[in-house]
Amino acid sequence: MESITLKARHVIIIAAVLIAAIGVGAYFIFFHNPADISDNNPSVGGIVFKLDESAKEYTGREPENKGGTSGIKIPGYDTVRLPSGTTDVKMILLNPEGNPCYFVFELVINGERYYKSDFVEPSMCIEDLKLTKPLPKGTHTAILKISTYSLDESLSQMNGANVEFELIVV
Repeated sequence: MESITLKARHVIIIAAVLIAAIGVGAYFIFFHNPADISDNNPSVGGIVFKLDESAKEYTGREPENKGGTSGIKIPGYDTVRLPSGTTDVKMILLNPEGNPCYFVFELVINGERYYKSDFVEPSMCIEDLKLTKPLPKGTHTAILKISTYSLDESLSQMNGANVEFELIVV
């Protein structure tokens, strides 16, 4: 009788291991495929790669680099003035020429995100931003969060930056 119980335990253990292996395999096939492509936008590690459609070639002068010596140029912003009562604003968000990465920009004020871009290539900029809602009048401390991703197909996250500047809404 003991040998039947021992055989039954082995069968149950083997069945449990096979079910777990099938479950893990199904997860990787259906939910965690790094080469997943939807709408021609590859997804790598949960990041959907989509170039920002509003980005265009930057033709202005090279801005001051606030990024230090990491090899990634981060543009600086001093004081930016924006009109009140509108969500359409003009502000240049630049990924400087020669950077080894894509930029994703987020404009955050008082912990709230007012804008987020898609991927911006080096030497490209966004000039027309569509905010999530109008900014209140006054002087604000704004943070432009810049997330950086490698130019290769791995889209590895690189060193980013938080650029703090004064934002005056008139």
